[in-house]
Amino acid sequence: MKPESLIPDDARGVIETRTERLWLHPAGYVIAEVKPGLVADLDDAIENVAAVGRLADGIPRPLLLDMRAHATSATRECRDYYAGSEAQEVNLAAAMLVRSNVSRVIGNFFLGLNKTRFPFRMFSDLGEAVAWLRAAIKPDPQ
Repeated sequence: MKPESLIPDDARGVIETRTERLWLHPAGYVIAEVKPGLVADLDDAIENVAAVGRLADGIPRPLLLDMRAHATSATRECRDYYAGSEAQEVNLAAAMLVRSNVSRVIGNFFLGLNKTRFPFRMFSDLGEAVAWLRAAIKPDPQ
């Protein structure tokens, strides 16, 4: 069963890449919904990080990565890019939303192999993920 999209049907400014649909939520975090059944490679990672950068408009923002539609696999180069300095420039923090606590435990094991340069946590509960991300949003100093 496909989970309900977190991006409204009438949302403006949605960016569609080969592997993700991305949107800047009015609360200030980026939602990236991963498309199922694909193998993400380095080119996909570069395109997706650039899409987050466009949505974020030069301001590092929290990212809600929705993997509930089934985990897409990714090449090592892809995972390395997502964990690297390019992603750090656009991601203030990242929450990965998975379908179950079992997926979260397995995902946390793999996260240990690919340390990010920004806070990264896995969640099976949408409310907890959003609350954690919203706590990462810093007030505009203006």
